[in-house]
Amino acid sequence: MDDVDRVLLAALQENADMPAKRLAERVALSTSAVERRIARLKQDGVIEKIVAVVDPKAIGRPLSILVELEIQNEHRHTLDQFQRWLDRAPEIQSCWYVTGDMDYVLLVAVRDLAEYNAFIERLMTEQQALVRKYKSIIALKTIKHGLALSVEA
Repeated sequence: MDDVDRVLLAALQENADMPAKRLAERVALSTSAVERRIARLKQDGVIEKIVAVVDPKAIGRPLSILVELEIQNEHRHTLDQFQRWLDRAPEIQSCWYVTGDMDYVLLVAVRDLAEYNAFIERLMTEQQALVRKYKSIIALKTIKHGLALSVEA
């Protein structure tokens, strides 16, 4: 990856809808050269996917809650099943398997506390053999929200 790729990545993280012609102007290359570079970055897995970042409030999910989960055991088969359950839960925006006192941290986006309570009840019912305890942290205000990564060398 060279400096041109880094400029392209930074620009695409700002606005993935930016036309190739405008990107080409930024890096002083032809439109087709820029398109080839972007295709290569996708093929190489540098660009995992192009997504639209949606404002949770605009779709009626203004409540963000971080949920820390401690599980009973960490057997590979059990973890695989549990992680598939987490992946299918529509309320979960992001999920991390972490070190420390807890095993997982979830970012849950819901309409209100009633919807969150229903999610927790489903979690504790369907995964009762695995989840030992959970802790909820309600976000009062979003200070920074984004997916962009620094691409500097």
